[in-house]
Amino acid sequence: MSSFFSRFAKRFVTDLKTIIQAIVFSVIIWFFISIQIFPDISLHITDIPVSCEQTSFMKDDNLQIVSVDTEKVAIQIEGKRYSISQLTGDDFIAEADLSSVYEAGTFTVPVRVSPVDDSIECEISTTSLSAKVEVVKIITREIDVVPNTDSLTLADGMQIEGDVTVSPSEIVITGEESLVNSIARVEARASSDSVIELTEGIVSNPVFYTASGAELNSPDIKYSHDDFIVLVPVYKVKTLPVQVKFTGGSGSYGFDPEDLNYTMSIEEITIASPDNSIDNLSAIDIGEVSLSALTLKDLQGGIQLPVELPEGYKNISGNRTITVYFPDADDFGQLGFTVPSENFTVINKPKNYDVKILTNEIVVNVVGYSNYIQTMTSADVYATINLLGMEVTEGSKSVSATFRLKGSNAMAWVAGEEYKVDLLFTASAETENTAS
Repeated sequence: MSSFFSRFAKRFVTDLKTIIQAIVFSVIIWFFISIQIFPDISLHITDIPVSCEQTSFMKDDNLQIVSVDTEKVAIQIEGKRYSISQLTGDDFIAEADLSSVYEAGTFTVPVRVSPVDDSIECEISTTSLSAKVEVVKIITREIDVVPNTDSLTLADGMQIEGDVTVSPSEIVITGEESLVNSIARVEARASSDSVIELTEGIVSNPVFYTASGAELNSPDIKYSHDDFIVLVPVYKVKTLPVQVKFTGGSGSYGFDPEDLNYTMSIEEITIASPDNSIDNLSAIDIGEVSLSALTLKDLQGGIQLPVELPEGYKNISGNRTITVYFPDADDFGQLGFTVPSENFTVINKPKNYDVKILTNEIVVNVVGYSNYIQTMTSADVYATINLLGMEVTEGSKSVSATFRLKGSNAMAWVAGEEYKVDLLFTASAETENTAS
């Protein structure tokens, strides 16, 4: 029995080799017969990637491809079996033809397929391939940037005064035309976790808004700056009374300025300071007015004084001048008095010079209550000529004289900024004797 199986196995092995050889020879024979009998075949090729490239015109006109609906195509080819039977999608290229695209929009364009190697002998029977391509126009636009401080919290008593500025003041935006043109406003939104107490520059990011006021966030928008500096001018504001001071008189002689009744066109103004120094002010002095500069015309028409504030302060009220009025102006008058040289007194004379008054008389204007100045005479007016600190040489010299009125309770004053008299300086006899 065992010998039977042994002989069977040996015979089977011998026959198996014969069978395999027969199959191989059959395939080879069939291959040659197929080539001779069926030399041309049709083949379906799939997974050919579609390329989509901008044309020169599109590049020059900033037209950009944003989407292509077809990534791969399949074709039917015909050719010799020995030439095309081993071809795959890698042996072909498919290109979307954009030669007819001259503007933004969605276009259905033909897809051209060709062999990678020109030596491949085949005929592409598929001719109706196409792809839908979306094209947009890329533009660049410059827009003003507007600062936004709505989210800031200011310290008590502080407020924003003046223009809030942003730097840079413009932003350059690049992107698809309709998207860029939909931007109506760009804000630099200033925000801070702390309370704002002083003028401060705050780093801010740009925020884009459409015409409807909707915030626009798009990764397709590119812009020139990410950070902006919003300068917020913060001031402390306070309303203070205004006052003016009259000088040039004294209780011991002439008119007392405190007796001058006046009103002002503006009784108080609102000002702002960049710090807390405004807390030290109880009133704003708009200036000093010397009685010697105050004429009857000034009393009747009023005088205008400029509102001048310390450096860095702001005039919130906006009043640049304030007019000072004198309600009792009708009670005042002005007269000219000829004052003789006998009423001139020279003080602080140099020891080595003799001084002679050359001006015999001078006319001065006196302003005061009408019923008072009408009783005055030239004898009530006198002048003091002070030579203290004056450099003296021989010869004549014009020197300022200060005029006053006699009496400790005069109801008038001498008006005129400056009166001058001529003096003659000669070396004293004692100095000449010493020199000789």
